[in-house]
Amino acid sequence: ATRSTANQHQRQRQRLSASLWAPREAMSAPRQVQMDSINETEVVVHSACCCCYDGCVPELNNIGCAAQETLLCLEADVCCKSGTPCLCCGCCALRCVEVTVCCKTQSQFFCCVAGSALPPDSSVPCMFNVCFLSLFPKIGCCLKLGDMK
Repeated sequence: ATRSTANQHQRQRQRLSASLWAPREAMSAPRQVQMDSINETEVVVHSACCCCYDGCVPELNNIGCAAQETLLCLEADVCCKSGTPCLCCGCCALRCVEVTVCCKTQSQFFCCVAGSALPPDSSVPCMFNVCFLSLFPKIGCCLKLGDMK
């Protein structure tokens, strides 16, 4: 009976994971904030220093705010955006995940977007920007995050 219960729990977790919005690179887990509703490649980076950035999205599709934070194996989501389903505790969720970074955060407040990761990863690459002027990894002005990866 214990083995079948454990198998049922495992199948339920797999179904939840399979029905979600993004792969692990985007911090996927059951009932996760839909940070992919913002196309990260379209974020115009305002400022960045090594493992963190601030930017804006020129279009305003989703009204509200959302955040997703990970510290080792603990992940938290908060979402107060229009058109998104409720998380397991209404507007928030907390869960254990596989360790891939020491700490990581992604957030959105209307058209403002921010992200940080230690160590930097594919969704938060190592960058250096000042007042929309990109100095690393590419030199340019008003570059999008997708252009700097």
